[in-house]
Amino acid sequence: FEEEVARLKASRLHPLHRKTLDILSQRIFEEPEAHVAGGIPVYVASEIAYRATIVRNIRRWSRTKGLSLDNVTRIDVIARHPDMDYLGKYNLFFSGIILTWPDDPARGIRLWWRRIDAEFVFYHEVGHHVAGRIEGGQVAEQEREADDYARQMMRNSRPVFTALGRATLWILGPVIRRLTGNSGHMDKAIPPG
Repeated sequence: FEEEVARLKASRLHPLHRKTLDILSQRIFEEPEAHVAGGIPVYVASEIAYRATIVRNIRRWSRTKGLSLDNVTRIDVIARHPDMDYLGKYNLFFSGIILTWPDDPARGIRLWWRRIDAEFVFYHEVGHHVAGRIEGGQVAEQEREADDYARQMMRNSRPVFTALGRATLWILGPVIRRLTGNSGHMDKAIPPG
């Protein structure tokens, strides 16, 4: 591998191919930050701060009841850049999950929201894997399926909060319907006479 990388670096390559070669040549020496779910390696880009926190989150998310990481080969967390048009990707060819993470520090509500957002994206990408996605790019039906899977995993990851939310809605449902004017059923018009 090293000899082939050296040979390719010495040749004339398109700039995008050179960048790909650089990324691949760095990966051979990478050590995973951790392993989750029975051995899936987690790689976190070195330029991202708080790598230990990210690994802790991924470990917790990977233990969510009902989550299926069977045959996932790796999880990569890369730095998010403004020119990226995605928050995560499912690598179809390697059955890998790629998450983006802002490399700037956050605190308070911003940090909390960042974690919730990243968790949803993680479950969404796993949803593509579970569904056996075979097309590249974004297909509306597959995106909906992955979102549905992510919502279910979010509920599974917070069983107490989910139960409290459902109980609250059950209790407050009649009040909310009365305030919004939605009685939950269609009123039949009574004919005159």
